[in-house]
Amino acid sequence: MLFYGLRKFARELGLEVQSGVVCGIYERYAVSMWEGNGYKTFSISAKFEEELCNKMEIELMDLEGNYRRVVYIRFIEGVLEARFLDNPGTMKQFRNCFFDVLSVLDGYEIPDADICPKCGLPMYGQGVWSLFKIYGRKSCLYTHEHCAAAMEREVNRQIEWDRQHPMSKEEFIEAMMEIHGDESLEEIEKLYEEIEEPDTEQRRMQRRLPGWVGALCGSVLGAFILAAAHGFLGLAAIYFSWLCGELVGAGYKWTKDVRGKKGSIIIIVMTIFSVFLAAGFRVMEMQKRDYLVYIVGGSLISLIGVADVIIGLFMAKRDDKGMQRKRLQKRK
Repeated sequence: MLFYGLRKFARELGLEVQSGVVCGIYERYAVSMWEGNGYKTFSISAKFEEELCNKMEIELMDLEGNYRRVVYIRFIEGVLEARFLDNPGTMKQFRNCFFDVLSVLDGYEIPDADICPKCGLPMYGQGVWSLFKIYGRKSCLYTHEHCAAAMEREVNRQIEWDRQHPMSKEEFIEAMMEIHGDESLEEIEKLYEEIEEPDTEQRRMQRRLPGWVGALCGSVLGAFILAAAHGFLGLAAIYFSWLCGELVGAGYKWTKDVRGKKGSIIIIVMTIFSVFLAAGFRVMEMQKRDYLVYIVGGSLISLIGVADVIIGLFMAKRDDKGMQRKRLQKRK
């Protein structure tokens, strides 16, 4: 979604709005802009050679210091991108920075927008704008159609390969030592143990019981506690429904079963079931209206206790899609 300020700026530059993204050719540069998640971003795609990027980086870093709201001005995967915190007054800095960046680019021999940034060949006006989404991050490129499709296939192939061939402990330590040479070996090994999940088959052999058994036990325990609280607090007891989610999650975790998507769904279902079970214990004492409030309100509040499970399920679903490409427009 684009707000008025960015739409107005797009009209001034003669750019188009496609699928919530500003894109087009301004002067001789392929420019795109978008906003969301508390940020405003503009990017310029061109055939930036590595040596050229290294020369411009110092000037761009100096430029960052002129704007309080800027997060970074960097080359990311061959695209020059500037990101700003989206606060009141950001649009003025955003506009000024855009023209300052163009002034920096004008001092170098940057290929025309009609040169594909991927293959370096002319597009003869047949380039296409593509919006790429990966791990919640957006990126826009103006390229040949087949170059954009090849990029999507290559990235998704690499993602799939990385899933099937996880980084070994030795490779992780070597990579981290190159990035953070000041950290000790013990700290890096501890970090690896925290973020690296054990092998699925190994975890299955270590489990005490199937995960659903532990979740069911937590669900029943939570229902008893919630029903008992209703005896003292009445309808106000639904504010303690989050405890059902905590107990269900703790029960599943105690079994040491592999969670995954299936386990996450079991935890969510058992959490809601716990509220229904608690309501069932007190159904004879409640009026119909109070019963509905208890069920609906308690179920929603109970999900607070498994918020991390819901977020993890959503993130896993999004990440499984890999890189997604959406074609925006053809250059006229």
